[in-house]
Order: sequence, then C-alpha cells, then structure tokens
Amino acid sequence: MRYIKNLSFETQSLLKRIYKFSKNHEVRQRAKCILLSYNKFTINVLVNIFDVHLNTIYNWLDNWEKLSLLSLYNSKGQGRKPLLTADNEQFIKESIIENPKQLKRIVAKLDAEKGIKVSVYTIKRFLKKTEFQMETYS
Repeated sequence: MRYIKNLSFETQSLLKRIYKFSKNHEVRQRAKCILLSYNKFTINVLVNIFDVHLNTIYNWLDNWEKLSLLSLYNSKGQGRKPLLTADNEQFIKESIIENPKQLKRIVAKLDAEKGIKVSVYTIKRFLKKTEFQMETYS
C-alpha cells in the first residue's frame, strides 16, 4: 500500500482549492488524486476513480513527492512542436504578397526552399494565428 503522507493543513486546503477552481482538467485530477491518496485510498481504487493506467497514478504520486505543487502542472515543451515558427512568418507573408490566392505555390516554395512540408490548411491556420489580413491580397 502506498499513500501520500504528511500533508499540512495549508497544503490540503490549497489542493482542495485547486481541485475546485483550476481551469485545467488534468491539474484538477492530480490534485484530487493526491488528496484521496492522503485519505488512504488504494492505488487500485484511484485507477478506477480516474480511469487511468496504474503507472499514471504511480507517476502522479512520485512526482508529488519530488516536486510537490509543481507536479500538478504539465511541464513546458510537451506536445507536438509547430511546423511553422515565427522565423518563417516573414517568408510566408512575402510569398503571399507575391502570389495572392495561390497557397499551393507557397506550399511548394516552402518545401523547395526551406524543406518544410505543410498543407494549405496549415498555411491558413498560421496566417490566422499571426493575424495576417489575407483579404487585402485576395
């Protein structure tokens, strides 16, 4: 049996507040898991409650023991890295000005000159994200 031990009253109240008010679902789950573990819920019961793998619960508890409150939040750099970065922004905008309404040519130019393979939709999302006004060039 493995449980979280020695949670101060302040830490418990902070975890309860995080569980109630955090916008991030994963953070709420981890906070609740720590509280339940402190209240002597077994690992198997926690697996059933949170519907996650056994190793996930062990990881949450291990990380809590190492990092305390920081373990509730995802570390930076997780997830897929963007294909297009701010470095490519000027290149794409210049290409749009040269070839308005021809995003397929821009895709081909990106592949040929920069070695970046993207779709037309990726270009559109990137332009929307950077708030580039395509209407003025369409």
